[in-house]
Amino acid sequence: MGVVTTLLKQVPAAAKFKAKLQALEQELVALRSENARLQEDLAQYINQWETLDGPQVNTLQYLAAHTSGQAVDIAKAIAVNIQIAETSLVFLLKCAYVTEVKAARGKRAQFCLSAKGTRYLRERSLHK
Repeated sequence: MGVVTTLLKQVPAAAKFKAKLQALEQELVALRSENARLQEDLAQYINQWETLDGPQVNTLQYLAAHTSGQAVDIAKAIAVNIQIAETSLVFLLKCAYVTEVKAARGKRAQFCLSAKGTRYLRERSLHK
């Protein structure tokens, strides 16, 4: 049962607006369909345009080769300072390229590669 039918049953005075309400309901259905199509198009283009800088890519490659890693270990392995490694991990976490592994209390955060991170490396032939 559509919104218009429900509205007309609940508010008989709305009958004089039936044609306009039906037109609006049809427009809403068309707009929802177009929005879904545009969301799919956008997702495709975002994947094509999305790029990461060197330390971020190196971080993903490190995590692909290891089960998990801390910023300190990653910084040493990819030869960057700890601030760059931490900044890269924060960005990668925010963009869902990595996930944070629950660390024991008092331990430093550990990160592992997410499915999106793996896909990024694979699509660009960067997976070591």
